[in-house]
Amino acid sequence: MSDSKSRGLSGEFDSFQESTTKSASLNLTRMLRQSDLVGDLLKIDYDSCEILVHDFSRQQVGGLALGSFLIATRLQPGQECDPVDEDSALILLRVTGQSRLPNAAETDINRFLAGQRVATHEDVWDAEGRTDQFTLHQLRYSGVRCRVLGTFRVAEAKAGQWGLVFGADISNFYSGRGMKVYKPIGDALSKIVNFAKAGTDDEHPLAGGRVAVGRVRYASSERRVDAKGEAVPVNLDPTDLIARRTALFGMSRTGKSNTTKVIASSVFRLRERESGKGRIGQLIFDVNGEYANENMQDGDAENPSCLKNVGAHTQNAKTDDIATYGLTAHPADPGRVVAKINFYGGDPDSWHNPDQVRQSLEQLLVGKRMADEILIGDTAKYVQNFRNTPLEVPEVLDGSAAVRFRRAIAVYRSVLSAAGFSSRDTGPYIKGLFNKDLLKAMAASTSSQAADYSAAATTLSEDRPNWASFVDACKALRRFITDAQNSGYAAFTTAYRKGDDEKNWDDERLNGILSIYQYPNGPRALRALLAQHDPKSTDDYAVSIVNDLIAGKLVIFDQSTGDPDMNRAAAERIMRSLFNRQKAAFIDPASDGRGGFAPPPDVIVYAEEAHNLLPAGSATDVTNIWSRVAKEGSKYRIGIVYATQEPSSIQSNIMKNTDNWFVAHLNNSDEMRELRKYYDFDDFAQSILQVPDPGFIRMRTLSNPYIVPIQVTRFKVQT
Repeated sequence: MSDSKSRGLSGEFDSFQESTTKSASLNLTRMLRQSDLVGDLLKIDYDSCEILVHDFSRQQVGGLALGSFLIATRLQPGQECDPVDEDSALILLRVTGQSRLPNAAETDINRFLAGQRVATHEDVWDAEGRTDQFTLHQLRYSGVRCRVLGTFRVAEAKAGQWGLVFGADISNFYSGRGMKVYKPIGDALSKIVNFAKAGTDDEHPLAGGRVAVGRVRYASSERRVDAKGEAVPVNLDPTDLIARRTALFGMSRTGKSNTTKVIASSVFRLRERESGKGRIGQLIFDVNGEYANENMQDGDAENPSCLKNVGAHTQNAKTDDIATYGLTAHPADPGRVVAKINFYGGDPDSWHNPDQVRQSLEQLLVGKRMADEILIGDTAKYVQNFRNTPLEVPEVLDGSAAVRFRRAIAVYRSVLSAAGFSSRDTGPYIKGLFNKDLLKAMAASTSSQAADYSAAATTLSEDRPNWASFVDACKALRRFITDAQNSGYAAFTTAYRKGDDEKNWDDERLNGILSIYQYPNGPRALRALLAQHDPKSTDDYAVSIVNDLIAGKLVIFDQSTGDPDMNRAAAERIMRSLFNRQKAAFIDPASDGRGGFAPPPDVIVYAEEAHNLLPAGSATDVTNIWSRVAKEGSKYRIGIVYATQEPSSIQSNIMKNTDNWFVAHLNNSDEMRELRKYYDFDDFAQSILQVPDPGFIRMRTLSNPYIVPIQVTRFKVQT
């Protein structure tokens, strides 16, 4: 090929590249329209600026509400430019308030004098003929203060592929160079509010599939809703919530529940895009019953907009992809699983096989842990002795160890009976658990309570006494042991030690369980758990819920009939079970079928009324399960969405690890003071405190580089 032809082709290529580059710059300048011109930049710093605005321009663009997005640039609308040029940029601003102009003192005097002239007239001071046009023109200029959010540019991701990029700062500014300021609407505004940061290596395979969750809303007093103007749709990437922390703050009746429904349904509908990877397990602790049950908030259509019905209107959803649990059955929800356990557990075929014993007593052990949780605040020594007595199955269950453990279990079951827990059995099977010499000593006692001890000896000699008699016998047994010198127990146990490796007949575990009988009303402390007991239950609902989550289901746990302590204990137990399962899947991963390891399945947990579930803001216990999930949950693929009207009630280390924020109306300056610590929510403090409109949310998510004020769409099961 000749040199001249080579130079010609090279020139054509260079010309083509230059043309492509300049065309790419139109991604910036097409976001500008002359009709959207607001004013001029007066001064700028790295984080704030002031602009000069005339009332005419302010009126032409439909006003400048607090929180409005603006653009400052030296570019002209529709102009081609060199993307690498320093001026080829749009600086994104947000209106944060008014600023005083240098001539403010003079204009204040002129405005005051104009007002004086019409103070006794019906006309306003800017009416025709009341103030001269030159003065009016000067008075119509004002200063607007803005926060600098960052810079839009176009950049070449790959050879010939140019796109819009955003940096959350400005790299330079000049005090002696002017800029025009525009108010973006329509397509330009849509690009701004829906701009997403570049993906990361660990992003979800379905990341980038954004769905509409609302529209831009700057003010409560907006005059009209124009989808082609300011009210452009705002989209959310549902994968932003996966393995992340999400805060949802707002007073009651400000749209938190509706926002939760919109978010949860968008995550659920990921399966429409990919039936496998789109199956994300979700668990909602429904303290008010508004997600699991149709209610007045959902309307009265044939298929109410209740979250549990979303599966019927989602492609690739299975009939059982939504599971509901509750403490009680519900006539409108025949598929609901009643979340109860049998606190008595079962009996193994062999008490010498630890694995069989653990399996049979699983629900009893879960119930004991639940009892320990609700007793944590009772400081009475006898209650704490009971609470601090574990019933975990020993690793070795030889003849003596098996008898001692069975005896402790039988006595613990007597406590359950005394507290009012019903049993499938008429009484416990206790054959061989109580030493014959002990029973003789009880029957032969000469103390003041000899009659009670004798009756107890008779009961304890039976193979299966009834529960009432066994409870009385256990109470008498505790007194017989504690009053050893007078009851005759001391003499018995001295003789007993000689034949059993110098061990007492009683042991620490037995005495710990018996201690609850120190006072007649002791067992009543467990009655708060009665609503969670079902003698016919054979499975632990916590395990069932975790299995459903691993299968990618939406699980709604209706806690509306439980008291706060009960709900907190149940939620913590479920969370602990989930955390341990996910941790095990992380430590010992399964094969992904391609020679690698599969990560734990994705799960998102929604904590409604989080101030009742999560540890208090003043708490420092980082071993609490909620704190552990907030701190370590991301690597175990557990995301949390916590909703509350009290941001200050949330532990600080949870707030500090929060990635997504949805903030509605808060009526307390103390709560706003807490929120000001994060990102630039201070810009919206006035609006958050003053405007109680339901669904008016300030949103910032993992993929959004700045806060966007939106009106959340009302949830509907049908898309």
